[in-house]
Amino acid sequence: MRAELERANARALELVATADALKVQLAETVKLNELQAADLARYKKLIDAQPTQHQPERVEQERLQLVFESMAEAKAVATVLKDAKAEADAAEAGASEPKPKPNAAGGRRRGPDMSKLRVVEERIVPPEVAAVGGTGWRQLEPEVTTRLALRQAEFVQVRVTRERWVRVDEATGVAQFAVAPVPAWATPSMKADASLVASVVVQKYGVAQPLHRQEVLAHWQGRHVPRSSMADWCEFAHDTLSPIVEAMHAEALRDAFTIATDATSAPVRIAGGTLNWHMFVFVSDVGHITFRHARHHDSHSIRGMLHGFSGHLLADASSIYDCLTKLGVSVLACWVHARRYFWKATMTESGPAHEALALIDRLFAVDAQCKRVPRAARTDFRARHAQPILDAFDTWVSRVKPTAETGGRLRAALTYYDNQRTALRRFLDDGRLEMHNNTSERQLRPLVMGRSNWQHFETKAGVAWYATFRSVIASCALHQLNPIEYVEDVLRLTRHWPAERRLELSPKYWTATRAGLDARLRQALDPPWRRPGAVFLPPSVAVISTAA
Repeated sequence: MRAELERANARALELVATADALKVQLAETVKLNELQAADLARYKKLIDAQPTQHQPERVEQERLQLVFESMAEAKAVATVLKDAKAEADAAEAGASEPKPKPNAAGGRRRGPDMSKLRVVEERIVPPEVAAVGGTGWRQLEPEVTTRLALRQAEFVQVRVTRERWVRVDEATGVAQFAVAPVPAWATPSMKADASLVASVVVQKYGVAQPLHRQEVLAHWQGRHVPRSSMADWCEFAHDTLSPIVEAMHAEALRDAFTIATDATSAPVRIAGGTLNWHMFVFVSDVGHITFRHARHHDSHSIRGMLHGFSGHLLADASSIYDCLTKLGVSVLACWVHARRYFWKATMTESGPAHEALALIDRLFAVDAQCKRVPRAARTDFRARHAQPILDAFDTWVSRVKPTAETGGRLRAALTYYDNQRTALRRFLDDGRLEMHNNTSERQLRPLVMGRSNWQHFETKAGVAWYATFRSVIASCALHQLNPIEYVEDVLRLTRHWPAERRLELSPKYWTATRAGLDARLRQALDPPWRRPGAVFLPPSVAVISTAA
């Protein structure tokens, strides 16, 4: 009996020692799991933070079609799509609105457009024909080929001679002087003509050609144009164009039914690092695109930039826009932002994420068909055909949500959708509203891509210049204007134009404004080298015009 008790005690001690060892091992395992979980969270954060501008959010249409056909919600949606297509086809067939022109190249690669170019012709005669002057030969249809060539741009010195005269009154001996006025096309106190200033500005802010590279290009053309001078010209252009941009923004706030907006960071260099500013873009449906900069990405900034606006605002899901609802602004959410969450979820939860993408794809299909319907009927058309798809999407969300992994990407997508459900449906209220915010995102892309190259602005003034010039260039593209020609003409005309009518100089109104100029103002847009019969003299006597 005693021996059995001793064996039991020994066994108990052995088990206690084993338990202690297991506790130590368990503690180490728990610690290791915590470290691994922290690593996974950190890696996930790094992956999510990686830029994806070079990674298109595309999914094969064949795969979406197969997923769609296998879904329980697909039957009703397919019927809706079929009815919507038939109705859109019928509406387009009877519409009085002009249809968009088909691709002139028929889907093939386009060659360069040479229809509006001056022609330099070289006619070549076969040597054996030229040797006998064509005797004994009969001329056939020639072989003609065309090539696109570049005639190198050149700097031109414009020397304006303003004649001065004097006459003396013989009776009183008083002298009277007469000096020719500054030409209307010239800018007083500026060594650079508006044509050069416009080229520098658009090259820098339109096609991302920094001033130091423009300096090199000028050197290759045989002229030294220091970047410091070009910076002074940009400042002059900004001071001239910024009042026009302010007038554009004011009209957009006053008259726009909807404005699409987005923002991105605009870092400015300071001692020891950078200070982050923010660049906002506002795309209005009244024909203006304006950029504004702010120190903070917050409610106070957006409230100030949209003061006086009471229409519809299409934006992302940032909380900074919540304050606008109290001011009478209807805030819409973007379906492309919602889709992006589900697209990211395809990497971890492929099946349900592709189901969401299949339904969203059908929603965009209805929206595309809506564009073919006459404007007066678009609101009713989109509401009738998009609502069943939204109902099917809600049914899918209710089915998938209980099985979505906590903390996973699909759960994040569902949470985003739940939070933005009301704002994502506001596009149904009016056919003029868009269901995505791609337009404003595209306007910010040059800045986002540019930061990978130049990283930051040198000064706060540079941010203001960027906002002004990008507003002008983007609005010119909207109205199919050549930005270099537009900026040049406006720089010439502004000093002769009433300040209270700056809005008429905006890209939206420029074609009509230019056509309505009187003879006096047209002279401001007529530099001497563009006049008929202009003579270019050698550098030693390069006098092109002496006309006032």
